[in-house]
Amino acid sequence: MVYLRSIDPSIEQDMRYAGAHNFTGHRLDGYDAAECVLSRDTAEALARVQKTLQAEGYGLKVFDCYRPSRAVADMGRFATEPGDPRKVEFYPRVDKQDFWRLGYVARVSGHSRGSTVDLTLTGPSALPAATWSPSAAQVDCTAPYEQRWHDGGLDMGTGYDCFDERAHTANPSINATAKANRQRLGSAMEKQGFTGYPQEWWHFTLGSNGAQRDVMDFPITPLSSSAADVIGTSGQLIVVTSKHWDDLQASAQRYQRDGSGFEKVGDAFAVVVGKNGMAWGKGLNSAVADGPQKREGDGKAPAGIFKLGTAFGYDASATTKLPYLALTPDTECVDDSQSSHYNALVDGAATAKDWNSAEHMRSEAGYRQGIFIEHNTPAAPASGSCIFFHIWRGPTSPTAGCTAMDPANISALFNWLDPRQSPLLVQMPEAQYEQFRQRWNLPQR
Repeated sequence: MVYLRSIDPSIEQDMRYAGAHNFTGHRLDGYDAAECVLSRDTAEALARVQKTLQAEGYGLKVFDCYRPSRAVADMGRFATEPGDPRKVEFYPRVDKQDFWRLGYVARVSGHSRGSTVDLTLTGPSALPAATWSPSAAQVDCTAPYEQRWHDGGLDMGTGYDCFDERAHTANPSINATAKANRQRLGSAMEKQGFTGYPQEWWHFTLGSNGAQRDVMDFPITPLSSSAADVIGTSGQLIVVTSKHWDDLQASAQRYQRDGSGFEKVGDAFAVVVGKNGMAWGKGLNSAVADGPQKREGDGKAPAGIFKLGTAFGYDASATTKLPYLALTPDTECVDDSQSSHYNALVDGAATAKDWNSAEHMRSEAGYRQGIFIEHNTPAAPASGSCIFFHIWRGPTSPTAGCTAMDPANISALFNWLDPRQSPLLVQMPEAQYEQFRQRWNLPQR
């Protein structure tokens, strides 16, 4: 997976789900940066399309690329909850409960495989892109080109994410200019191996590769950002500190944002970490050379700043705002660094096996409730895998690298954590926490 900007910076980006100008009216969970991320082969194919179009005086503008599966779940929640803040613009003639039936929203999105992209065509006759704000008037996405939202693209017959029959690729009711523009875009994409989607003129997938990849759920983060920037965007922190690098026992404290700082939530509680303590992991902070470094199988919990991903457990459902995975007897977490599924939760019965070792999640009582800690995401070989919050065996029983706690405390995290608050784990020994506290804008313990 790569940032499209690093492959072809000339392709324009208007990442709609990283803000509120989309059919839900809010930033989707997992879009922590307005960046297009794609599989490398998809990004390189898109760059070839761009080169061809530029030679003809045209170009591309992307609206959505890789979509974390938590964002797909966010769309699903929206479609079942009351309220239609952007109906007038995006789906004036459709009931949102019909999104799935009509093919406008999928329960499992090809975008989550990294090979699907939503885009439009730019060119010299396009109206300049307008600057959106929440106070902007809503105009029907099927209105004439001059009247509807000006996204900087050519007239394609409707606006982006227009849930209407006029957005169907071959709809005969659009004008001749829009038909020609759709044909030009579709032809250029098809020549590089992309396949269009009949319900949406903007939606293309690279060949059949998307169907062969597992869906992914890592968040979209800035191309480059400081630890202080990352902390500054978070509304919830879990701070875990130990006395020394090699200690197996530690203390955890929840914090909630209060203005420019944080305030404590509840009392501190005991946790256990790796049997060999902690080591600097592959998180959101810049690499730190001073101290041990996390490696696969070292029995150390990762130190650093980490996003929190999918909650999981034995129960079929759970009371949590986090995306939730019900574990089955076939659910595995792959810890073979040579596997293409390294550091991923997979359905072992439905996935082509290319690994020699994995954790069988239902065989570990501590995984009755757990939360994926996004250490080494996306995965780099041998840097450590399958790191979770989970239930401990006891207050003196360490883990192989996870952070474990009493069942009541993991349940409290399930209830408290809200992905829209961009929750983070900050975990390291006390001395290192104090060393970086002011530089990274961390709360005082």
